[in-house]
Amino acid sequence: MSQSALAYHWSRSEFVRAWEAGAFDHRVELVEGEIWPVVIGSWHGDTVGQLMALLPRDGAKVTTATLPTGQSLPDPDCWVRRSDAEPVGTIGTRLSVWNPADVLLVVEVSDITTIEDLNIKARLYGQAGYAVYWVVTQDGVYEHTEPTPTGYRTRVEHRPGEHVPVRYADATIAVDDLISSGQ
Repeated sequence: MSQSALAYHWSRSEFVRAWEAGAFDHRVELVEGEIWPVVIGSWHGDTVGQLMALLPRDGAKVTTATLPTGQSLPDPDCWVRRSDAEPVGTIGTRLSVWNPADVLLVVEVSDITTIEDLNIKARLYGQAGYAVYWVVTQDGVYEHTEPTPTGYRTRVEHRPGEHVPVRYADATIAVDDLISSGQ
């Protein structure tokens, strides 16, 4: 008879203590009690750089910091907050907590984690109340809007040849400009 191992679920405070103590030898994030490795390949890295160069900054700050979300500590590839926003709290000694109304856009660049980004992370970010969430893939950009307690009410796919709206800046970015980097 075989017995399956029980998966350990980390609390946010346990994860932060281990992270601050340098217990992890590579970049990780805490998602719903599980530690997920953060894997960055060439296309992914090039696309994040291109995205950060293209996002409007007037009245906004673009960052790659961890974004505490409920009991999870995901590491979005980048996110945008109001430039005048102040943290509403801290976790541990290095992580700031932000008012969801100050978080203007959250972005995951998705190479091998598309299913998780479109489902688990969309639910996390929607539950947190972040207004807009993008998943950038090699095939296009999935834009999530209208956060709800279960995720997002609306998801629109923007394909090559189209533009994705940058709602906080009343602007657009060509999908081709986002997904062609590194290809």
